[in-house]
Amino acid sequence: MRNQRGFTLIELLVVMVLIAALFSAVTISTGTNNSKRDLVEEGKRLQALFNEASQQAILYNQEVGWYFTDEEYGFLTFDYDNNVWNEADQKMFRKRPVNFEIDFTSLNEISISEELNTIYKNPQKLDNDEAALVPSIVFSSDGQNDSFELVLFEENDIDWQIKFASDGFGQTELTLPFDEDDDL
Repeated sequence: MRNQRGFTLIELLVVMVLIAALFSAVTISTGTNNSKRDLVEEGKRLQALFNEASQQAILYNQEVGWYFTDEEYGFLTFDYDNNVWNEADQKMFRKRPVNFEIDFTSLNEISISEELNTIYKNPQKLDNDEAALVPSIVFSSDGQNDSFELVLFEENDIDWQIKFASDGFGQTELTLPFDEDDDL
């Protein structure tokens, strides 16, 4: 009988599978449960969407609105022909689930959405019983938007907040609860 030197192919494959399984378990346990990182990513995404909505409103000469409910948020466009807000059909403005708490404060005496409702004789009447979506923030085609303050936070950690602010002219400002150079 020959003296066996080294490992068989099956032994090497078994060891490789075990190492891969351990590596994936470590990656899953450290990578997916960081709710603060998720909140920061959502905040940055929302800031980019607000700024893009403002640019799209000017570029296409169409009012763009942002709405939120307890379950979702999304963007709307105003249809002047039918005097109604419709869900935006661009993929970037699709509905997204709300996985955090939202505290919204309008800083306008009267919002752009309310002005549109007044001008167009309260356009939110629908033929069916379904409630119409009305935006909380409107990005106007003339470059203005509603002034607002918006705070995102988790229900169990109210002290750790992502804050947005807009004076109604220009870009939406984002304030993070840490220095961006720090690790979460």
